[in-house]
Amino acid sequence: MHIVLFRYSARVVKLKYLYNRNVVIIAPEVQRKKYEDYLAEGNNLPKVIFLEDFILPNIILEIRRISQNTEVESITTLSEEDMDIVGFLNDHFVEKNTHSVSNLLFKDKYFMRSFLVGVVNQPYFRLLESENDLRVFWNNCKSSAAILKPRNEAGSNGIKKVYPNEKIDSVYFEKNYIIEEYIDIDNMITCDGYSIGSEIKRFYVHEYEELLFNTLSSSGYYLVRTSSLYNDSEKIEYIEKALEECRKVLNVFSINSEITPFHFEWFLELSTGKIVFCEVGKRFGGGDIPQLIEDSHGVDVIKEYWDILTNSQGLKKINFSKVISRPANISATFALYRKQGKVIEVPDEKELAWAKKVYIFIKPNTYYKVSENVVENSMLVQFNCKNSCEFEKRLDELKHISQKFKYVITDSGE
Repeated sequence: MHIVLFRYSARVVKLKYLYNRNVVIIAPEVQRKKYEDYLAEGNNLPKVIFLEDFILPNIILEIRRISQNTEVESITTLSEEDMDIVGFLNDHFVEKNTHSVSNLLFKDKYFMRSFLVGVVNQPYFRLLESENDLRVFWNNCKSSAAILKPRNEAGSNGIKKVYPNEKIDSVYFEKNYIIEEYIDIDNMITCDGYSIGSEIKRFYVHEYEELLFNTLSSSGYYLVRTSSLYNDSEKIEYIEKALEECRKVLNVFSINSEITPFHFEWFLELSTGKIVFCEVGKRFGGGDIPQLIEDSHGVDVIKEYWDILTNSQGLKKINFSKVISRPANISATFALYRKQGKVIEVPDEKELAWAKKVYIFIKPNTYYKVSENVVENSMLVQFNCKNSCEFEKRLDELKHISQKFKYVITDSGE
């Protein structure tokens, strides 16, 4: 089956020549009358599917439906506006992902969400091209707030929470931002590891003490740790569920036989086990997560990744145990954000002699601006604990030590 996307009149490119061919046309609903007029003039047409909302997620759903019943041989267009999208669709559905397509699916938030429609549970979203897109979004949104998210930024950079009727700057209507429903779930887990194609070889779960997006305006730090789900007999099944959901995404995004590192973020409702996709990167997680994995599970995932990538025999040399393994301890990273002003005092690293790693990034007599993203830290501490009691004790100590960073605001406001 050959699929043709065309957003204009059938007359423009003489679609009559595709009659009785193994072709289906996907066109906007607003063009239906022109197609009917074309037929009324005595022309014939192949099958035409009209989409009320001619946007990428809906196009993907239609192509996916077609591909379930017949092999897709090509996806093409003669519309200038859709050349890049059609090439992307062809490389995904026909070529089963090129490296460029796979990498963009893991990076571009609009492509990421669009290709996962109907695959995993995720927020309703829309690409912002005009103010009409914003109106359509709020008409269909089920949440009382939304998130503006840049398509190609990492982590929480550029993210903004907005509300209905809020005026939005024109910079957001240039196809570089998506808007998505705000997910009112306070718990987030991360899933890190790597797969060969969609076959997961290593898989480890961590959790944030608080949603990263919220930490910049609330606690003043973020903390990521070995997930407490491992030690909860009633919730260990949530890890198994997360594993299966990650497989679904990798099955869409990955390339057969390629080693794919991954860092997933999922919203998790602890009372019900409901899991909602946030995003995924084709990399290992920040916050020193690879070190946390090594300390709690005894596996150096970065070393294994490089060995497999550069040595065809690397995969055979690794003894893979069960995909879900129990941690030997709790490993965590505590990252403190900067405040505004001149630093006059920092704590002595000797107070943190019990920690595995301590980095203090700011110096006395130096001016700093308040952190605008999660990587702008004044201090980062990585530590290991034998149990929950020790973990809570160390966390309390870190909160106390954090108060020893002293700033003053000068007459210039710095």
